[in-house]
Amino acid sequence: MDRLATVKMLAGIPEDDTTYDAKLNYWLSATEQEMLAYTNRTEFPEGLESALIDHVVMLHRKNTSPDVQNAPVKSITEGNTTITYGDQKLPGYSLITGSMVSLLRRFRVVSFR
Repeated sequence: MDRLATVKMLAGIPEDDTTYDAKLNYWLSATEQEMLAYTNRTEFPEGLESALIDHVVMLHRKNTSPDVQNAPVKSITEGNTTITYGDQKLPGYSLITGSMVSLLRRFRVVSFR
């Protein structure tokens, strides 16, 4: 089973539904490239394959939840209708953060000069 098919299976996307294929393929490629850059490698380690797939499934779920486009509401006033929205965190440049970085450290290639 290829990566895309595995991601779709884990995310609950029907195999014949191609709606998210371009986005999923982008995340697979971009995340793999970031992982390779972080670990100073040119070939993707087999031991990171499941982490890559799980991470892309998480990105998909995070970006397709019903309230992903809405910032949290801070307050609502009914007289003259005032709605105040909180700050929504914008995604950073890197697709890999937090626990993924901890995992990648184990695969990092370090050279001494």
